[in-house]
Amino acid sequence: MSAYRVTIRTLVWNAAVALGLLLSVCAIPLAAHAEVADKATTSRKATVVNGDSHGATIRFDVDGNAIDAHDGEIQRFGNHYYLYGTSYGCGFAWQTPDAPFCGFRSYDSTDLVHWRDNGPLFDADTAYWQRRCDGATYGCFRPHVLRNSATGRYVLWVNTYDVGVGYHVFTSDSPSGPFVEEPTPRLAVNADIPPGVNNGDVDLFRDHDGTGYIAFTDWRQGGDVVVERLRDDYLSGTGDHVRLGLRAVEAPSMFERNGIYYLTVSDPNCGYCTTGTSYLTAPSPLGPWTGAPATDPYWSVADGQLLVKGGGVGLSRDGASWTDYTLQAQVTPLQTGGGGTYAQAGWVFRAKGPGDGYAWLLGNYPHQGAEGGNLTKVVFRGGGVASATVVKTPMPIVGGRTYAVRTEVSGTRIRTWVDGVLIDETTDQSHTAGRIGFRESGGADGETARFDDIRVTAPDGTVLLADDFSGDLSRWDRQPERKGIRISNDSCQGQPADVAKLPARGGPVYLYQSDVWNHGASNEALALHHWEPLRFRADGSIEPLRCGTSYDLPLAGVHDGTPAPDPELDATTGDLGFRPHCDLSGPYQRAQTFTAGRSGVLDEVRFTAFRIGRPPGPLDLTLTRLGPDGRLGPALVTRALNTDHVSWSPAEVSVHAGVQVNAGDRFALVARSSSAAGGCFGIAYSDGDPYDGGGALYSADGGTTWRSEQGRDLRVSTYIDSGRTSDRP
Repeated sequence: MSAYRVTIRTLVWNAAVALGLLLSVCAIPLAAHAEVADKATTSRKATVVNGDSHGATIRFDVDGNAIDAHDGEIQRFGNHYYLYGTSYGCGFAWQTPDAPFCGFRSYDSTDLVHWRDNGPLFDADTAYWQRRCDGATYGCFRPHVLRNSATGRYVLWVNTYDVGVGYHVFTSDSPSGPFVEEPTPRLAVNADIPPGVNNGDVDLFRDHDGTGYIAFTDWRQGGDVVVERLRDDYLSGTGDHVRLGLRAVEAPSMFERNGIYYLTVSDPNCGYCTTGTSYLTAPSPLGPWTGAPATDPYWSVADGQLLVKGGGVGLSRDGASWTDYTLQAQVTPLQTGGGGTYAQAGWVFRAKGPGDGYAWLLGNYPHQGAEGGNLTKVVFRGGGVASATVVKTPMPIVGGRTYAVRTEVSGTRIRTWVDGVLIDETTDQSHTAGRIGFRESGGADGETARFDDIRVTAPDGTVLLADDFSGDLSRWDRQPERKGIRISNDSCQGQPADVAKLPARGGPVYLYQSDVWNHGASNEALALHHWEPLRFRADGSIEPLRCGTSYDLPLAGVHDGTPAPDPELDATTGDLGFRPHCDLSGPYQRAQTFTAGRSGVLDEVRFTAFRIGRPPGPLDLTLTRLGPDGRLGPALVTRALNTDHVSWSPAEVSVHAGVQVNAGDRFALVARSSSAAGGCFGIAYSDGDPYDGGGALYSADGGTTWRSEQGRDLRVSTYIDSGRTSDRP
């Protein structure tokens, strides 16, 4: 028998045991959500299941719906674990203008296995929050909660992009809310600037003495991480902070073990991608932080040329006072950006720093109306982009080809030549003096270019800088870059979210969590989770992740969270081993067969479904009897679910049957949609053969013919009332 198989006898036995355990649990008050687990509770093993040999699978709550909480964290308050995250079930899609904001949710559990949905942390359906966080904005993410022992309040921080500082703060008397917004916080970094992509992913940490800290991403400095001490009420920063000196990272998570402070990051940064995980350590939250040996992975001299692989802006050591000059160079954009879809080489001038100056980018990025060759003129000011305009070049720009460029700055006039052809004249007074340098975008773009024969000349002919890269990089202000120590190249097919310190026998468990994203697709509500306890060496270093399918956690103060049994539950295909798949549209139909385990009235059949996009037609669910030959009979009951009634996250939908059945009768629930465009409806399926009494069927011709899918089941539960009869045959 498969490890996933569930029989009616097993369900009844487990339910009876669970009911006794639940009654004992209910007798223990939650009290004031003490920070330390109740010492009177039992210590037992919790088994978290990430998936199987085929990969990650869906984690369901006790109501039968997929857990819709992502890019958040797990916290333990009192005798309960709380899972916080961003929701996607209403259809939020990053950088999709008409996508709604779905808000933040929490779930709680007594055993890390059975999770109860507590609903939203606050009402996100208001016009106020939709303006702040819908798809027309950059979105709102990363809910994190701390309990303040001095005030007794729970403090929530979330990352937004409608205020310059990048965060909003809330408080509540309960760990599950509702949370009420407090005044906009202030931090030492990027607090007094206009809204934008300034500060990003965030984490909260409380030290042994109750001092709170915030760790966050500073996008103005190319994806560095900042740790700042919070005020005593945790509602704002104190200004006491430290930079870690990183680049192109995000998603920090901070914890302490045996007097060593750790901070994990997504390395590199990439929205909704599979990324690596690295960490740094420090003797205190404010450092000094150390990781892997510092290097410069972006600039190198190869074959007598400067090779730049991402890394943003790098500048000359000299030139802070240079005003008018001519910059000449040989530049070779390489076809590397966006996974090899474009080439782009950038040179910088009149720069006070990496985020203040002009950057002219020569390439073939497919800007509308300037395909094939263009010059993108970017004005950086205050660490951000003040303006950007695109000019089509009179010649094509080809990846791997070398171009002679010359930019002349004189007062407010900027003129640029490529291969001796004047291609642009610009008048701008944003910057009057500064250094020169080069710019290649890092992160997901990964731009690369070669530069050679650099020459900067004053109006009187004085050579201010000349470098043919036959030697070293001593003329350039390139500081070795701090890096974290890598513990995974792919974060177990996801992106790191959090490390939770949880009480356990023999010392705390440090539970690593990553989001297994849907690769930036149109439905990130299908994202899954990977949870794994970190393993430490004797010197305190972290061992590489193993990315196992399941883990036994020796947690302390754990109660069995199995829900009370439903006396009408007759059969179920279970909760383990299910994955999402979306193909119910047009001629493609699916069905799950099942067998009645007892006589009575088949009250209800629950089916797990979701949608991608906006299919115009309804999702039709039809209950039929199976004939002696196994063929589908006439429809007994049909329910049509409008698109808006189907979540983007896998969730149970019901067909109320009211059909008289006898033990051993066989049925099928058929799922179909006439929609052939605009999206699809999806199923949750398992190839672990979890159910003995039936199996999955598939039709590709509108239900004319069906084939059995060996070993596969769709997620279905059936409910029979054996104490009554029905008029419906």
